[in-house]
Amino acid sequence: MSCKRIFFFLGLSLWIAFTGCTSDEEKKMEFLETGKAYFEKGEYKNAEIELRNALQIDPRFVEAHRYLAETYMKLGDAKGAFQEYVRLEQLEVDDPEIQRKLATIYFLGKRYDEARQRIESVLARNPDDIDMLFLLAGVLEQEKDYDQAVETYEKIISLDENQARAYLALSRLLAFQEKYGKAEERLKQAIAIEPESLRPQLALFHLYAASAAHDQAEQQIRKLIETTPDDINLYILRGSYYMENDQIPEAEEAYQEAAAVDPENVKPYMALAALYDTTGNAEKSLEMYQKALELQPDEIGILHPIARYHFNAKAFDEAETYINRILEKNDKYFPTRMLKGELMVIQRNFDDAIALFDQLISEEPGAERAHYFKGVAYLGKGEAHLARMDLVRAVELNPDYLKARLLLAEIYLREQDYLHAQEESQAVLAATPDNDQARLILGNSYLYQERPAAAEAEFKKLIARKPDNPVGYYRLGLVYRMQGQNEPAMENFNIALDKNPRLMDVFVSKVSLLAANRQFEKALQACDRQLELVAESDASSALIHSLKGGLYMNQRKLEQAEASFQKALELNPGFMRPYYALAQINLMENKADKAVEQYQTLLEKDPKKVAPHMLLGTIYDMQKKHDLSEQHYRKALEIEPEFAPAANNLAYLLADQERNLNEALDLAQKAKRLLPGDANVMDTLGWVYFKKGLYPSAIREFTDSVSKNPDNPTIRYHLGLAYYQNDEKEVAKEHLEAALRLNETFDGADRARQLLAEM
Repeated sequence: MSCKRIFFFLGLSLWIAFTGCTSDEEKKMEFLETGKAYFEKGEYKNAEIELRNALQIDPRFVEAHRYLAETYMKLGDAKGAFQEYVRLEQLEVDDPEIQRKLATIYFLGKRYDEARQRIESVLARNPDDIDMLFLLAGVLEQEKDYDQAVETYEKIISLDENQARAYLALSRLLAFQEKYGKAEERLKQAIAIEPESLRPQLALFHLYAASAAHDQAEQQIRKLIETTPDDINLYILRGSYYMENDQIPEAEEAYQEAAAVDPENVKPYMALAALYDTTGNAEKSLEMYQKALELQPDEIGILHPIARYHFNAKAFDEAETYINRILEKNDKYFPTRMLKGELMVIQRNFDDAIALFDQLISEEPGAERAHYFKGVAYLGKGEAHLARMDLVRAVELNPDYLKARLLLAEIYLREQDYLHAQEESQAVLAATPDNDQARLILGNSYLYQERPAAAEAEFKKLIARKPDNPVGYYRLGLVYRMQGQNEPAMENFNIALDKNPRLMDVFVSKVSLLAANRQFEKALQACDRQLELVAESDASSALIHSLKGGLYMNQRKLEQAEASFQKALELNPGFMRPYYALAQINLMENKADKAVEQYQTLLEKDPKKVAPHMLLGTIYDMQKKHDLSEQHYRKALEIEPEFAPAANNLAYLLADQERNLNEALDLAQKAKRLLPGDANVMDTLGWVYFKKGLYPSAIREFTDSVSKNPDNPTIRYHLGLAYYQNDEKEVAKEHLEAALRLNETFDGADRARQLLAEM
């Protein structure tokens, strides 16, 4: 190639390169100028497009970044503005304004360390920058360095004595330090600077209210109302102040004045509704809610309180109607979804409630109320261990959540975790010394720890506070009985029954004490008197006939015992104890075959009767004729699928033989659902869990069962086995020894002794 051609192509390349570079420079400047023009006209979206085009050509174009940051600020895109200011900072642009902007954004984002770095950078150049001094004072407040914050506000005032905002902030800090006189002085200076502004005037009212200067607070709010009589918020503020000080008539008057000033505004009606709700005037409360709703029929902020009002009034159908109406408008509205979950708990729809609370917790992990009601739902399902986990979380989130602490104390008591029950009830009593339920739990926790003196003191406090409440006397009677002081125990049982003769747990304790003292005639006479008293209740009457049966058995009067147990079953066929007692009587008298013949005859006459099948099943069970007992339990369930005694016994039989354990679990859970407070049912469910190797679940059920029936050696033995298999040998030993102390020959005693020897 000739030199001419070489120089021609070289020159052409240089020209193309030069003209190309010039073109890009011109284009980016053109985009910038167009963007600036759009910015000046307020067309910020168009400005953004042009400025971003400029930055595509030159990503380090400082002026485009600066204008784009301002554009994002105008668009309300804080994230976009922040990113642009950070880029400008990274480009090492020496501009205090960028530091100022970043300091503000970091402060608003609660990133106080980063904010402080930029603030100090600006103040190093200009120590008298008032905006940065305000921001620095804000950071110092967040760091709880109140003295330095006060000094900073004082410096602002020294630079510009007309900075009302500094006086307001300074007053707030002084009030926080309980320097009310100085705080008042600063507020009055702010008012002098801005005499037309409501803000310092309102701050002065709040200062008087916080410092319990009630006359001055009232004078100040009246003065504000006189100055601006059309501002209903002032009337409502006045009413709320009266409410806080239990001046209900004055609060009502203030809210009514607000309604008179602006009858088309819903705020006064909502305030009045809340007032009437608080004071128990349900009719007026609903009237005010309806007035507000007439003004704004679709306002969720009104619909939700009405739904909550109906819920609290136990008008659950009405509450559900409003809940559905709200969620049709906004299916994400958290407070109403929370209320829906609470309603599900009331409706015993526990699984759906738990699923909903899980959703709410995933959205707001700090929602202690959702954790609390999720715990309540688990408790409703009988899953106390899962309930406990959520209740503990609720208390962690809010240590002052007394309802959660109280329920947690009850669960700990049920689980025989008496120290934790004691701690939680004491925490409740520290906040509310008159909480009778917490006092009762605390007394019971001492009682079960065998600390009778401490228990006695708590129950006496309960009696002193509520002398007409039988509970304190009953529990005090149990304390005395524990100590073998039978006379004062009986005295307190009788006082409790005088207060409420229908308390069956107290009556059972009285009869048990009479039987323990071998006063059988007295006990039987008491039963006959109680039967007259509770004649309208088949369940209570059945329990008393069963007690009579036990008293007759103790005297070896088996004929009368059998008649009493039969009567108990006539009144309550679902009552489990009489079946075992009748089978035991037949075996004791060696007339099991005759009894079988008798029940078979009954079935021939009426094959659809459940009780004979249950009785036959129980007799065969005790005779260890398990195939025959299973047939009759299954027949009873075929006739009546919800018959809890048969479900329970069949579950136990299958578990004991380690057959069909999944079916056994279903049956045991059904029995637990039908008879949630029955100790035998808890024991059966625990036995199924044990056989399935689910030892923690078994321990929970056996523990509940022991709390209901502490003198049953078999249940104690089962609990010991479960602890043993769960590798908790010391606790296992305690329960196995307790079982043998109760009865050295129970079915399982040899295995208990073997395990104790191994340990």
